[in-house]
Amino acid sequence: MNKPIKPELSIVATIYNGETVIPSLVQRIIKAVSTMGISFDILLVDDGSTDNSAFVLESEALANSSVQVLILSRNFGQQIAMSAGVAHARGKHVLIMDGDLQNPPEAIPELYAKALEGYDVVYTTARVRNNWIDQLTSWLFWRFLNQIANMQVVRNQLMMRIMSERVVEHYKRYPERIRTVAAISHDIGMKTSVIEVKNERRVAGKSNYSTLKRLNLAIDVIFDFSNHPLNVLFYTGLVIMLATGLLGLAYLYSYLTYDVLPGFTTLVLLVMFFGSSNLITLGLLARYIANIYTEVKQRPLFIVRQHINLPQE
Repeated sequence: MNKPIKPELSIVATIYNGETVIPSLVQRIIKAVSTMGISFDILLVDDGSTDNSAFVLESEALANSSVQVLILSRNFGQQIAMSAGVAHARGKHVLIMDGDLQNPPEAIPELYAKALEGYDVVYTTARVRNNWIDQLTSWLFWRFLNQIANMQVVRNQLMMRIMSERVVEHYKRYPERIRTVAAISHDIGMKTSVIEVKNERRVAGKSNYSTLKRLNLAIDVIFDFSNHPLNVLFYTGLVIMLATGLLGLAYLYSYLTYDVLPGFTTLVLLVMFFGSSNLITLGLLARYIANIYTEVKQRPLFIVRQHINLPQE
């Protein structure tokens, strides 16, 4: 049996409780790509939505054979859902994007044209986020990643990016369960470029990423990039030891030179400082150990409940 012909471009987007956005998403993607004169398909991954997203996706797939649907058995999280989409994508180039229309589909032709110049990965970045809180947390996160954690990555990158076929093949070989698209893309390397786009506001609904989820994602990205935080802890301990020694000498000098009463406030502050430092250290080590525990179980990365319009290999 002959294998189906690969399209020039596959567009992969993840969906979670996006029933009101899906029709606009499909329409805008088709409108943007239709002007390019290439073969394409659209792969939409439902990450265990609790609304009618699966029904809407099925309707879109039945109405248009170029729309393919992958419905996961439960919510695995966006990073794994996107990996499921990449694993099933067949295009010679694969473009991934958020499914809430914050990543503009109108930027697809520009990304594809840049990829044809010989770039294996073309990232998108945005200077402006949805609100000042997202703007501040994004700035702090990427600054920490580049300056403190000593990791030279593309700042302010969005989920939206296009990858060549050979990058996608390498991407599929990454087996880890605790995974982020940003870390895997960075680790693969290859020839990269960056395009700035306008990150749009959500068309409907609210973000599925709470502050806690954003924090957990940021921690996963940092841990997924390197073990550098453990080195930071070690050097922080040395600095604290040095500061404690200097403070001890200062108190000894004051005790011998002046009539100084013991400082209750200083004692309390020191206990609180070292207590919190120990808790942070233990929490960081526990997070690494938890990630190891998740990896060694070797459970399936994702489980597909249903697929529509996907060709049989």
